[in-house]
Amino acid sequence: MAGYSILCYLLQVKDRHNGNLLIDEEGHIIHIDFGFILSNSPGGVNFESAPFKLTRELLEVMDSDAEGTPSEFFDYFKVLCIQGFLTCRKHAERIILLVEMLQVTYFICVA
Repeated sequence: MAGYSILCYLLQVKDRHNGNLLIDEEGHIIHIDFGFILSNSPGGVNFESAPFKLTRELLEVMDSDAEGTPSEFFDYFKVLCIQGFLTCRKHAERIILLVEMLQVTYFICVA
């Protein structure tokens, strides 16, 4: 979940909802529909301002209760996010290079 959140933040993957997030039998999150990515969107529609999507359902997967009281799993999620962002900072030049290479492709969603 932490990796998903960081990747969605870095690549600005938007329009994440239950219709385009799948979870397989092993609990892996599978993304479909990448029309809203890297600040690009079909028709220039920009309706989502959150840096990444963390719904109540996703919190429930981490065992938080309906009131949002954090559990040890949510605390671990936060630790993993911090470690992930620190690692991204360490490798920022490589990440930026990869995103720049994506911008010169012929993929409509990232061009």
